[in-house]
Amino acid sequence: MIAILRKIFRTGINKSESDSFNDKLVTRNQFAFYCATLSLTYVFLFLKDGLLLPLAFISVSIFLFLVSILLNYFNKYVLSSIIILIATNFSVLFTSAFFGFKSGFHLYLFTSPLIVFVLYQLNKKWFIVLSIASYVANYLIISNLNDRYIYINYSEQQYNSFYNINSLFSILLIISLLMYFSYNNTKINRLLKEKNDILIDQQENLKKENENRRLAEEELKQSLKEKEVLLSEIHHRVKNNLAVVSALLELQATFSDNDQANFSLQESRNRIKSIALLHEKLYENKTLERIDVKGYVDELVQFIEQMYKPEQKRIKIHILIDPIEMGMKDAMPFGLLVNELITNSFKHAFKEREEGNIYITFVKNSSEKILIYKDDGSGFDTNKSHHGSLGMNLIDSFSKQLKGKQEITSSNGFTFKLTFQ
Repeated sequence: MIAILRKIFRTGINKSESDSFNDKLVTRNQFAFYCATLSLTYVFLFLKDGLLLPLAFISVSIFLFLVSILLNYFNKYVLSSIIILIATNFSVLFTSAFFGFKSGFHLYLFTSPLIVFVLYQLNKKWFIVLSIASYVANYLIISNLNDRYIYINYSEQQYNSFYNINSLFSILLIISLLMYFSYNNTKINRLLKEKNDILIDQQENLKKENENRRLAEEELKQSLKEKEVLLSEIHHRVKNNLAVVSALLELQATFSDNDQANFSLQESRNRIKSIALLHEKLYENKTLERIDVKGYVDELVQFIEQMYKPEQKRIKIHILIDPIEMGMKDAMPFGLLVNELITNSFKHAFKEREEGNIYITFVKNSSEKILIYKDDGSGFDTNKSHHGSLGMNLIDSFSKQLKGKQEITSSNGFTFKLTFQ
């Protein structure tokens, strides 16, 4: 029985609503259930005395109280609250009318403010005002009935007894509601204090966590700064070491009388310079990870021109490069590839010409990068294998490192196209 009652009282409980709302909902269900249960006493009384009209009215009241509980089950909370309001007003009105003003049933209306405060949430101000206004209106109606609708006549002594009993019960009801209201407020204050304490603890923990994160972030920034400085220093030292190697090769060339050996040393020096230039660009870049390809190629071309371009020949290099950045992994084979292509053109393409043009185009589309290198020199015989030369072998090797697809044509000069991701 207790389990059934608990289930009835908790009808319509919604976990998504606040604890205060659910507490009020349980109280409304209890109020409606007890009003319907206590009204059964009048049902038996009216049946015993054959009072059919009062029986019909009390049955309507019981039905309304039970319907309010059912409406809560379907989450119709506002309609349920209105039904309880109607049922309580209706019950006091018809009992006062049938038994007379002197019976004291109207005294229960004086408990209405406390009933409203206990049953309903105080933030619903419009409903609180409506409820109290309805009870005041009901009292005014009852006081002006002048006992004209009395359905049952009692003696003066019986009326006094009724009045005393109803006065006592209304006072007890007021005391009970006051105690419940006080208990409920104490409970709410306790819950608010507990939640406030929890929030304060969470705020303190959050402050500590934020402080720990701030310290960790500062440590990471410091560590990152140190690593950036270290990496920058590494690139700087590698560039200096490569410069030393290049100087040693140049010094070696000065002590050699073999022109072919000197030329080979010069080519090696150029390749080292292209690598050193790459480290220099990475050292100058704040990110230390990527370089601007156009700036890199411009300086590389300028250096190769100084080393190879004969003063009496007018060879122009035309550069068209999109704003593209590359990491160390791709930039190194790319720079060495450009170095080999320009070197081969200066060595072979313009031997019997006083002027010429070299075109370097590097563009990027949505998924691929395309390098097109072209000179308008003498070209070479495509039927003749050139894979025995070191330059072409290096071009093949660097193209494979870039995982690119190369195309070589030799009509109206030399054209090399490389497409890679």
